Amino acid sequence: MRRLFLRFYLFILLVLLAIGWSVERLWEQSQSPELPGWVELLGQSLAYQLTTPDLSAEQVAAQLSLPLQSLPAQSIAWSDAEQQALERGQLVPLFSDNQVYFYQTQHDQLLQFGPVQVEAPVHNTYLFTLLFFLLLGVALAGWLWPVARDIERLQRQLHQFGQGMQMPDPPLPESSLLAPIARSVRQMASQIIRLMSLQREMTHAVSHELRTPLARLKFALELQPLADSEKQAMQQDLAELDQLVDEMLDYARLEAQTVRLTFEEVDLVELLENLLEKLAPLPGAPILLQRPARLRWTCDGHYLERALQNLLLNAKRYARSQVMLTVQQHSNRLQLVVEDDGPGIPPDQREAILQPFVRVDQSRSRDKGGFGLGLAIVSRIVGWHQGRLWIDDSLLGGARFSLSLPADPAGGKKKPRSE
Repeated sequence: MRRLFLRFYLFILLVLLAIGWSVERLWEQSQSPELPGWVELLGQSLAYQLTTPDLSAEQVAAQLSLPLQSLPAQSIAWSDAEQQALERGQLVPLFSDNQVYFYQTQHDQLLQFGPVQVEAPVHNTYLFTLLFFLLLGVALAGWLWPVARDIERLQRQLHQFGQGMQMPDPPLPESSLLAPIARSVRQMASQIIRLMSLQREMTHAVSHELRTPLARLKFALELQPLADSEKQAMQQDLAELDQLVDEMLDYARLEAQTVRLTFEEVDLVELLENLLEKLAPLPGAPILLQRPARLRWTCDGHYLERALQNLLLNAKRYARSQVMLTVQQHSNRLQLVVEDDGPGIPPDQREAILQPFVRVDQSRSRDKGGFGLGLAIVSRIVGWHQGRLWIDDSLLGGARFSLSLPADPAGGKKKPRSE
């Protein structure tokens, strides 16, 4: 960063000096050192009348309405050419502050005729100001364009990494000002990929290794002469462990991004009705569906149904008496809302529960079931659909889960997408 600052500072300094000097030279060249033509005519007329023997300097000045003043001969520092002209008795004009004076020496006296007001030559100073800023803008654009290009390239690489957990490629060239930042990003990405790989391998290993002892426990339990109540409790614990293993494997597969999404036009009305029919026999509050008469949407029907199923099961688990699923289409977005009249979710925990293995304490405890993976899976599926998921309070009194999905998550391509 220090290197970038120094290079930019030196560049700006040199550019300002170069452009300022160039514009100043152009300005000086545009200034005309010559007096207007009528001033030359006035000087010629004054010089001619001063050569007339019958007219004194005072009379000539009076005839031309020019002020006349006698000055010491050495009161003005003349150039060599001007001094020689005065010695020959010639009239010498001087231009100063939009005024012109005429000088002549007579009898060791310096006569000053004037001043005569002269309009200064009009120069478009704003054009030179505009030229200065235009040149400065061109120079800055030439310097910043490669930086902006590399920033955009680095942004695309980070987006690519966020979408597919793949190493950003290719790296920025070493000549780029952002090369140190790009190297740090690649190091960070490599470390993240390594940690994620270790986490997935551990999850797969633990989940698979648990299946064998669970199967042995189930078989041994069937052979034990236990009371029905004790056996049922133990079987319930084993079923819970088996469900945890399934969810861990399922989430690990989704997190590993080995899923292929198929975006196609889906009849959402049929999908929702089939889903509610499947969930109706399960314990918990009934589900009320509010939907339009007809609705078709481009999505992956299987995984969208999975996300809605997780939300509805979560709502049924904590609702007191009712669960509501609302489906609406707003322009080019689809909104699905699942809400219940349960205890709700504290605002400070609404972001955390979308992470794996995170559950709300107190009201949404282990007594209600679940392992903290259902909402994490929902968040992952919504992300694959380029949508948004947020949690707030429901008018029913409980939690409200809102899903907003775009009309074309596959970018106009209704075909399998690898994530």
